[in-house]
Amino acid sequence: MRLDYRITFINDQPRLLALSEGLGSVSAFALDIETINWWSPGAERVALIQLAYRAGGELRVAVVDTLAPLDPTALRRPLELDTATKVIHNAAFDAVRLARHYQISAAPVHDTMLAARRGGERRYSLKAQAEQHLNLPLDKEARQSDWGQRPLHPKQLSYAALDAVAALLLYEHQVCRGLRGDYRLRAGAANEQAALPLSSSLPHAGRVEEATPVGQGPPAGDDLSAASLALLGIITELPSRYGPDQLAASVGDDRVGLAGWIIDRVLGRDADLDESSAKMEIAGLCRRGLVRITPTRRLEANESGRGVWQRYKPL
Repeated sequence: MRLDYRITFINDQPRLLALSEGLGSVSAFALDIETINWWSPGAERVALIQLAYRAGGELRVAVVDTLAPLDPTALRRPLELDTATKVIHNAAFDAVRLARHYQISAAPVHDTMLAARRGGERRYSLKAQAEQHLNLPLDKEARQSDWGQRPLHPKQLSYAALDAVAALLLYEHQVCRGLRGDYRLRAGAANEQAALPLSSSLPHAGRVEEATPVGQGPPAGDDLSAASLALLGIITELPSRYGPDQLAASVGDDRVGLAGWIIDRVLGRDADLDESSAKMEIAGLCRRGLVRITPTRRLEANESGRGVWQRYKPL
């Protein structure tokens, strides 16, 4: 798919207010965010908010620098306006952080990942959905970059904008197919994700007493999801191999070597794990004290984490 859209970088209040006013007249717009230090609730910050929409027949993207001296709550009205659909891929991550950091309750929300899952699809990451339904490859090279650095590299802006565009186009495609992705932010959800235990929108795993056959995704026990168990296994078996951003960005795509074997055995060969869900699971492992971030920002399992993995890992 060949795309033609205009990117506007917003890092001051007057232009943000103009954007907020303009969004009040559109029927739908897609939203995506980039965060830093997402594994620590106390240190986490939203670095960018990307908004894709159609205006006058043109596709446009606004990239808002939330680390600049501006007030992102200026976006409250369009984000809470009930006449415009907010499109988010994995709203359990993005919508919750809007509520946590800015007390903005985005609604109504169409979650394109939720719609894909409800439609029975196994590969529901934004990358997989864009390639399958839009013939649109997403360049993920910038995923592991530092979103807190300024100035941003042009590749970072391009990547950030494209994800929002892909979500909007996927929404339009899903509407034509009759898929529904209604998502409602639960009261207190922002605080729940900052507390223990943490579970993402992925299916919960339960407990297990014996090994589970290959491809069936064994329950993790100790209130961990199967996705958390798989990530814990990678961190345990490959200590200091991954930084948190690197693991979250690569786990859904790089199904090779020991890390790929663990994902296939625990989640199943056809299972998909998108980046935002991986971030939620890794953050949960950190807050539960099963893994830690080293001074060089690498992931390592501690003694309790290694014990959980040894108890529940597939044979």
